[in-house]
Amino acid sequence: MRHRSKMSGKERAVRSKVTKLIHDYPFIEGGIVKMARVCGKDGCKCTKGEKHVSWYLATRHEKKRKMIYIPAEMEKEVKAWGKAYKEIRKLMKDISSNYLKILMEAKNRKKSRGDA
Repeated sequence: MRHRSKMSGKERAVRSKVTKLIHDYPFIEGGIVKMARVCGKDGCKCTKGEKHVSWYLATRHEKKRKMIYIPAEMEKEVKAWGKAYKEIRKLMKDISSNYLKILMEAKNRKKSRGDA
């Protein structure tokens, strides 16, 4: 592993932000999905077109896609967890892309020298 002093300022900043997010915020993998449904009870508002709205977490659990109901009192909290996960994933992708670029440049240098 490279020492932090050998990293660019941008990479150090991104790594620091990832570390802070992981340390300070809960996160959960998956997307938050809004579902609207009709209950079917006579006289209910949903029979007139105003469907019942609820939120679900779309994720993988034990290798299967799952839609997990989010209780109303946890909606805000779970949405924040999903947002933190997306931010962590984006930052990790930025770091990974940088190292892919370094790998490809090294490969091309070796190829141009005739070492391949």
